Amino acid sequence: MLRWPMSAESPASLVAWWGAILSTFLASIKLWEIWRDRFQIDVSYNLTGDESIGNTVRIRNLSSRPCILEYWELLYGSGRWPRRKFEILALPDHDEGDNRIEPYGIHELHFADQQHFDWGYKSLKGRQIYLRICIAGRNPILRLVYPTK
Repeated sequence: MLRWPMSAESPASLVAWWGAILSTFLASIKLWEIWRDRFQIDVSYNLTGDESIGNTVRIRNLSSRPCILEYWELLYGSGRWPRRKFEILALPDHDEGDNRIEPYGIHELHFADQQHFDWGYKSLKGRQIYLRICIAGRNPILRLVYPTK
């Protein structure tokens, strides 16, 4: 059993232990807040076979701060790292500017009519569909869109 020393330094020892425990607790709360508020982007999709309806790729901002989508590319990817190869599937229009994605907001990319792409087994040919997005102030992010693992 743990016994506290019965000396003149006993109150000082208690205060030191109390300070150490309190500071550890406050540091753990701060680390949890940093983890909770970190920058997060999620990519999802709605793929259809109808060209008039089109395919949709959604970019979700899961963080509590807005972000600016500067540029994106939809890519076919084949192979594994470090020999992965990419082919461009779709690009934004040349006059499309930056898009602000609000906190917990969604930005949708629509691919209908001439921009529609096939995503079936025969058209993929063993490849996967990726989205490379460039967010202001960050390195480019590459996310797997389809097929998800």
